[in-house]
Amino acid sequence: MDELGDGVSPKEPSFIIRNGVGTLRIPARRRACMSGIAKMRVEEGSVWVMGRQVTPEHGEVMLETDWANGPPLLLECMGALDEKRRDAVMFLKSFGEERGTSSLDCITTEDQLKQLGYCIWIGSPLERSIVSDAWLLGMDGLLKDALVQRNGGEALRIAICGAKGMGKSTMGRLVVNTLLNCFPMVAFLETDVGQPEFTPPGLVSITLIKHVVVGPPHMHQKHPARAHFIGDTSPKSDTALYTESVEALISWFRDHCMRRGISIPLVCNTNGWIRGVGLEVLKQILRVLDPTHIFQMTSSTASKNLPEGSFWLDPTTRQQVHCKHVSVPSVDTSALSELGGPKCLGAADCRDLMWFEFARQCAPRLEKWEIQLDNIEESFKLMVDFLCKEAPFVLPAKAVTISMTHDEIPEGMYAFVLNSSVVGLLEKNDGTKIPNCIGLGLVRGVDQEQGLLYILTPVPDNNLRNVETLALGQLEFPTVLLESESYPTPYISHWSIEKGGTGSGNMRSHSNKLGLPSA
Repeated sequence: MDELGDGVSPKEPSFIIRNGVGTLRIPARRRACMSGIAKMRVEEGSVWVMGRQVTPEHGEVMLETDWANGPPLLLECMGALDEKRRDAVMFLKSFGEERGTSSLDCITTEDQLKQLGYCIWIGSPLERSIVSDAWLLGMDGLLKDALVQRNGGEALRIAICGAKGMGKSTMGRLVVNTLLNCFPMVAFLETDVGQPEFTPPGLVSITLIKHVVVGPPHMHQKHPARAHFIGDTSPKSDTALYTESVEALISWFRDHCMRRGISIPLVCNTNGWIRGVGLEVLKQILRVLDPTHIFQMTSSTASKNLPEGSFWLDPTTRQQVHCKHVSVPSVDTSALSELGGPKCLGAADCRDLMWFEFARQCAPRLEKWEIQLDNIEESFKLMVDFLCKEAPFVLPAKAVTISMTHDEIPEGMYAFVLNSSVVGLLEKNDGTKIPNCIGLGLVRGVDQEQGLLYILTPVPDNNLRNVETLALGQLEFPTVLLESESYPTPYISHWSIEKGGTGSGNMRSHSNKLGLPSA
């Protein structure tokens, strides 16, 4: 590494690109920002990546962020000032083999994105992190308790609570990454059906995480260890099904992890519905979860805050609870806009991007690093053509039970109801009250005469043989992902499209910041 200097750490971070490989050097306690998709390997020192301490022993680490629709990723050297070599050195490589530059020592961030698929900012005001000092202080305490669990203490069960739009998802990623410093795996219980972290909308799930998590949800969709189909982006339509499903996941985790002697911490991301019935639902879930820690997002607006203390317990029982409460301020998303950062998307736009990733997994002809994030409309149009070309899975209608989570299908009308809808693929009953959902499927077409269903899904064919029920809810699939300009789309029909999406319920239109055409 002598080519970067004479052995004396520079005062500022430096970044050079040679033969398609970027070399980033960050002095101790200094920062740089990264956006895009890259493979990072730390050569020397230790780098803080959203709570995770990455060192040379971790090998290649995948960094996947959405540079057009999300904040940049902060990389900070955590080496002590009195260390002999104070800086951290890391190599960054592109995902696509066709990307890369031959010999460039200094190029603009725009050129970096075009040629490398990622870019590095040095000395930029975007170095300001959305992670506040109060959040980091909470992580210090959590890390100490994690070390106790690793040495045989009580298994950690962390709940993240707060109203909508306060930064629970960001906090969840920070908590998971912090725990990965002590454990090889962290379980993530997702109860926010509208903006889940690792799955498409409409599911509550448990996902086992082994690697650092950065970027918005559509950049790191994963297959959960266990999931239940709710079929809506809000628990309001069926609170009983919602609470029973979450409780079933907690029970499954206890049976498959805690009681088998596997020391895995559990992180629970709660729903942002915290008033009226929503608060009662949250209380019920927390009573079953019995958390050891609660990170409660707070706002200067009192009406957005939850009650203080162990509000989920019945005060008449005088039950003792050993739960650590950590109040943390909500994310100030306006700071990014003031600094010229990327726009902050609303919930509906985030769901559109998650559906785009779901479609990409159904028709894996377009890699993440090939997506034109600065022209997402063109990427959506391209994805529609790929969906039209993809061979669907053919399923005899008589081989499965067809059900609706919130209503009943009129006799003889299943073809009209299913056409172009998103369905949950439910496994055969394994003795539990609520069946496991192995994934979602898009009904591409229905042949009523032959009694055949044509389904696009990322679920492997071998797993589809275990599907017993197709569950239909009220999920909206973006219309822009159904209408092709180049190919006929047999699953588009006048009875299956309303306003902004597809599904069995009335569709809600929304003003989007992605620039997608409305129906």
